[in-house]
Amino acid sequence: MSTTARRYSVCLFLALILATGCSGTKADTTPPDAPLSLLATRGDGRANLTWTTVTADDLAGYYVYHRLEAGGSEIKSDLITRTSTTVTGLENGTTYIFYVTAVDEAGNESSPSPEETVTPSNEASLTAEGWTAWELGDYETARFLFNDALNFDSDYAEAFNGLGWTALRQGNLETASSRFDAAISNRLTTQDAYVGGLAVYRDLPGYLALAMTYGVTVLENDPQYVFSHDTTINVEVVRLMLAQVFFRLGEVFFSNAQEQMDILVEENGLDPADPSTWSVEGTDYPNYASALLALIQYAFSLLPG
Repeated sequence: MSTTARRYSVCLFLALILATGCSGTKADTTPPDAPLSLLATRGDGRANLTWTTVTADDLAGYYVYHRLEAGGSEIKSDLITRTSTTVTGLENGTTYIFYVTAVDEAGNESSPSPEETVTPSNEASLTAEGWTAWELGDYETARFLFNDALNFDSDYAEAFNGLGWTALRQGNLETASSRFDAAISNRLTTQDAYVGGLAVYRDLPGYLALAMTYGVTVLENDPQYVFSHDTTINVEVVRLMLAQVFFRLGEVFFSNAQEQMDILVEENGLDPADPSTWSVEGTDYPNYASALLALIQYAFSLLPG
């Protein structure tokens, strides 16, 4: 055999070894099937993932990948031999994208599973999302998010407060009252639930005394009150609603109503003992009660919106 022929035979022999391995079997280059039906649920700073089992005799496990929806580097997990895992250390309120691959013992990796998005949350982040929806007037989304927050903490006062204001804006006074009461009983740190309760109970028969208590509480605890989610609701509105409650409680509380109006409408001139003062915006009234009511209504007409 010539030198050239021998060289060719050696090269062919080495090529066969590289292609088949020392055992003479062709190397495995076929990846397993991709995992299907990836399911991702959110938790507090975490994502819980499950997926369908990949059937392969030489399956080694799975890799989980995730990245920020907004972009950035991708993070790959260590090899996982189960069909579920929990990814921790995530930021609540931030959306992540996840997918899973299968890998065999030869190191062949499958194509990715369908992607799933997860936004880890807790009661605080969900409630913050709820208030964002509320401020946009999307009360159904707000209600869903506030209720979802209670799934994390069933006593979370701010979520009850959000549900109260949502129900109030939707005109459901009975629901609003129970939610505001729950916020108060769970020690809400702001006066918001008292203000909401004042707005609700002034219009619910039999609850004027409670409405009065709530209104007085706000003025005592926060004389400069402003509702952070709607700045048109402030201490002036509280005083007006309280004046309305005092008026509805009857003549014995007219002086209390007048006290609030004297603060809101300076030099209004109303004097219960002087019929010549029973005039509001150029209109004369036959008695003090009707003049006082007209003054309250006039003050409401001056509110923005």
